[in-house]
Amino acid sequence: MSKSFERLKNALKKLPGLGAKSAERIALHMALEDPEHAREIAHAITSAIESTSPCPSCYGLSENGELCQICANLARDASAVCVVEKASDIEAIEKSGAWRGRYHVLGGKLSPLRRIGPDNLNLAPLKKRIESGEISEIMLALSNDIEGEATCHYIREHIISSRKLRLTRIGFGLPSGSQLGFADSVTIKSALDSRKDFGFQHEKHQPYI
Repeated sequence: MSKSFERLKNALKKLPGLGAKSAERIALHMALEDPEHAREIAHAITSAIESTSPCPSCYGLSENGELCQICANLARDASAVCVVEKASDIEAIEKSGAWRGRYHVLGGKLSPLRRIGPDNLNLAPLKKRIESGEISEIMLALSNDIEGEATCHYIREHIISSRKLRLTRIGFGLPSGSQLGFADSVTIKSALDSRKDFGFQHEKHQPYI
């Protein structure tokens, strides 16, 4: 087998969700069965790498450093911000049609085991947006797992500076431990429609270490 084909197959194996067999099948399709389609894919990849950038406001996907389509849309409610883990979560929520506000992408969740702390996430920009005084509701739409729970509590205790701000979290509909991006649009709509207050309470929480 040629070295160039092996290089292509090994590169494809690094993509999330692709095993050795799937990578080999795709590599064969691209190299032998439909090379013209492979060239089109290669061009699209190069174009996306060169043009795609984080939105300067919400850190979702944007073009050439400009505001994303959602942040630039004046019809969207700028006073309501949905906090998500990844940019792909925005697309999942948009498909549900249940949210007309804007977004903020954290870029991950707090995870001591993976050495992901507050400084590794887009938490400081979120706090800056809140302190601008233009936001009246923050909705936390993070995965229903231990790391997501810890991140939600950290935001409540350390990022939300005003107790007058409504803080909510998506409700039932998402199984425990599930990832938002894998849920169907009906489930996500149910979770958003049934969101509950996640405001300040009197219990004391341990600081994030």
